[in-house]
Amino acid sequence: MVKFDVLHTFGEWMRLGKLSESTNHLQIDLQTPGCLLYTRYGSVPFLPPDVYEKIELLPEFSFASMGYVAERRFSLTKFGGGIVKFAGLGKRGAFLFQSDPTHLAAVAAVSKSSVPVWTTGGRLQLSIAEYFTCSRIASPTAFQAPTDNETFLLDVNPTLKRITNSVVRTSGYLKKLASECTSHEEFAKRSVLVSIAGGYDLQLRLRSVAETDFSLCSGVVIDGVLRDLPVSSVEVKNYSDENKGLHEFLTTTLPKVFAHIPPHLPRFITQIWQPCDIALAASSGCDIFDGSLPYRLSRSGIGWIYKDWDENNLSSMVSDPKFLEFPFEESYNLDAEEWHLPIQPGCNCFTCLHHTRIYISHLHIAQEMLAPMLLMM
Repeated sequence: MVKFDVLHTFGEWMRLGKLSESTNHLQIDLQTPGCLLYTRYGSVPFLPPDVYEKIELLPEFSFASMGYVAERRFSLTKFGGGIVKFAGLGKRGAFLFQSDPTHLAAVAAVSKSSVPVWTTGGRLQLSIAEYFTCSRIASPTAFQAPTDNETFLLDVNPTLKRITNSVVRTSGYLKKLASECTSHEEFAKRSVLVSIAGGYDLQLRLRSVAETDFSLCSGVVIDGVLRDLPVSSVEVKNYSDENKGLHEFLTTTLPKVFAHIPPHLPRFITQIWQPCDIALAASSGCDIFDGSLPYRLSRSGIGWIYKDWDENNLSSMVSDPKFLEFPFEESYNLDAEEWHLPIQPGCNCFTCLHHTRIYISHLHIAQEMLAPMLLMM
């Protein structure tokens, strides 16, 4: 079972804690606020295990999506060792979530008795019984209870009726999930993360909280904040163009929602990735994030740079990040000397110690596999 301890609190809402799990005489921990090790199709994107395991301070808990499990449920059943061993994630724990936040679904397809998960082959519609079976086969550290999280897909501003339906359905899914177990004792053996729906509407979020039985769960997922954004330079948006609805949600709505949730439960958000948004959510009391930012930047050929970077005093950085978009074009505004600098001067990561900006640009032009690998590192 997963365990969470709040160690310190700062200000009104921010808190420092530790998420831990003891399995096979091993203790794995995650200091919070913190991020999970994001995986896609069971692996860290672009990096093989022998490479990413050499990176220091990687999280000991990983992110996995239900689509990966559902698509391979027969193989996982035959294998019998759970998703961590199947995917070769070493001694890590794995949190299993319904959706991959970096893979936006094309259509909404929820119903009262089933939820969609998205795989390499398209949509799979899972009944609640099938959803629980997939979770049991995967044997993760914890899994997210089914949720109607598609309020964001078809409308920029979903209607009140649509958001209300998401609350009703999410509550119904949890009740069906509990009924799939023969007893509460069996349910208690599975660490479940309950989903709090309601979009940006405070009253609906509070209604979702009121309809949730927290005695059945080991954590809380604040769902339904994902937005349909492209994967180019918007990944490094201008902070002056910050989405006002999201900003208000993170700074005003979240603390009021968390005030009604038992404080001993860890709080997850898997659908925000901008550092400024994560900082706002953490200061409002959120604990754990999906860790998908490196993948989002790497797949778009983007490297972030900070003018006042200091490897020995990261807290001194106050400038907003600028970014380099690979491959460089002839009109790219860089001096000749800057072409031969590392992505981030002063950084001690493998990429910045051994490779220059112009070389990484060349790799992108040649479409070499090494190009996104270096950005991920």
